Amino acid sequence: MRALLCEPMAEPAVINIEDDLFALQRLLGNHVDIADDFMEPIAVAFNEEDRQPGIGNVFFFCDSKGNLRHSISGKILVLGIKNDLPCSLTDEQVKRFARIFHSSVLYLPMQDERDKPYESISKKEVKSHERTGR
Repeated sequence: MRALLCEPMAEPAVINIEDDLFALQRLLGNHVDIADDFMEPIAVAFNEEDRQPGIGNVFFFCDSKGNLRHSISGKILVLGIKNDLPCSLTDEQVKRFARIFHSSVLYLPMQDERDKPYESISKKEVKSHERTGR
């Protein structure tokens, strides 16, 4: 079946994959989970261990009110759904989701507003931190 393989900060790729669990496990890892609670007939397969994002880029899936439903770091596979079973994506779905997953957002850690900017730390403060080991 034709699916869309998406990774954070990478170009989505159209792939052909067998319609079985072993093929998904080879691609995503042993703990495959599927989110299929979307408004249109698609499902997103991912590694269950990637559900709790750590450091790195993350795919966020929100409902129509903006509430976070899924956050997944790592690879995801977008599949079509027909009669509650996985199937190939249509040409229209491939184009649409390739465009959606092409634009990734990188979230960088920011300093808190109360913290001093790095440039404003004096040499005296740096030396005192070096002496105390902080």
